[in-house]
Amino acid sequence: MENNRPSAHLKWNNRNEEIKSQAGNSIREIERIIVNPIFDNQSFFKQMGEPVSIDGEIKNRYYYGDNYNLLQVLAKSKNERKIDLIYIDPPYMTELDYHSRISVGTYSDIRHINRKAFQDTWEGGLDSYLDMLYSRLRLMRQVLAENGSIFVHVDWHSSHYVKVLLDEVFGRDNFINEIVWCFGGGGSSRKHFQRKHDLIFWYSRSSEYTFNPQYRPYTSGTVQRGLTNVKGDRYKLNEEGAIMQDWWVDINKILSPTARENLKFPTQKPKELIKRMIISASHSGSLIADFFAGSGTTAEVCNELGRDWILSDSSKLALQTSLYRLLKSGSPPFTIVTGEKCPENYGQGELVLKKPVFRKSDKSGWLMELGIESYCPIKENKRPFSQDFSSDIEFWELDLDYNGEIFNSHYQVMREKQRFKDPIALNLLVHVPEKESYKIAVKVYDVFATHTMAVVTFEP
Repeated sequence: MENNRPSAHLKWNNRNEEIKSQAGNSIREIERIIVNPIFDNQSFFKQMGEPVSIDGEIKNRYYYGDNYNLLQVLAKSKNERKIDLIYIDPPYMTELDYHSRISVGTYSDIRHINRKAFQDTWEGGLDSYLDMLYSRLRLMRQVLAENGSIFVHVDWHSSHYVKVLLDEVFGRDNFINEIVWCFGGGGSSRKHFQRKHDLIFWYSRSSEYTFNPQYRPYTSGTVQRGLTNVKGDRYKLNEEGAIMQDWWVDINKILSPTARENLKFPTQKPKELIKRMIISASHSGSLIADFFAGSGTTAEVCNELGRDWILSDSSKLALQTSLYRLLKSGSPPFTIVTGEKCPENYGQGELVLKKPVFRKSDKSGWLMELGIESYCPIKENKRPFSQDFSSDIEFWELDLDYNGEIFNSHYQVMREKQRFKDPIALNLLVHVPEKESYKIAVKVYDVFATHTMAVVTFEP
């Protein structure tokens, strides 16, 4: 790559030509999830069957932490599978802090919570931004399969700089398309035309890349007129439609706050947009990566299309939003990994579990009644609102045989309809095999995007 650089490339202060090593430079598994959600708003208890085993290989992974560390691990590993398609929606250098505003609780006790999503501010200005993106793009090229592609989503703030970086890293000859995504929505300005499009740069690793042409419906005028008047009787309209061009006007942003797809993540992209790129440049069974995962749209789309996936994000709100999305949509099994050190605020609440109660089951084993006694999002904080702590819980998980290292999520307890407003079950009746002792772990994800685990060990 170094010898094939274009003669013109970006120069900035303290430009780093070497890929920096990062302390640790390894990853470890912290959670394995078999999606088995319990939706229960009516009954006090929900009796469940025996949990499914979580042993064996799990293909899909979510890396919680700085994607630079993950990329170095992937690049150095000799056993890692190469990635067939990368989609990234990185920061745009907007110099803004992004938040998610939600309403929590019943209508008689409603609260409005502002949750930090991520920062797109750069202490060193443009130099810092370019250094961050350049180093990661170079690693992404290393982990991309020879016939793979990368789609880089940007807007007007930085698109001109990013294009030059991509030319340098992937080569101008491997530039395939500049896709213009046009959308409507609110906003107005008396100083300039409304900015209502993003750019998506598509580059390949080599000239041998995957492309599955996509089609759009013909306009009504074309259907009525056909092609015969212009080109003669030999030409007919394609049954699949007109081949798609590089400007997309048929997919709008997620604008409505009550839209079914809206997960309240500030930079969330619509599923149809991600789906179009994945279908165009990969096949069933391909490995797709999104190193700025945000709300987890890429993973849900991959599940629907039969692709494997790797996601990464350092935002705790991104992790929790992605988890909620994947649990709600019935995802195939996936695992959560992180660096040797867990990111800050991995768990900071206070969670107290009820003492489990056992009774003999009609089948072999026990029926175990367990639940949450109390929860406070921040230790030693007095509750500033209602004493009904359940409104602070977004969802919770249950490991029926905690091994002290990896949390095996056998069940997930969620609200059925309203994500933050309906009641959530705090007690479960679970069937467990007969054993001399049990080590049960519960993990709570709260509305402030923090999560906390508690463990109880006991003999029936």
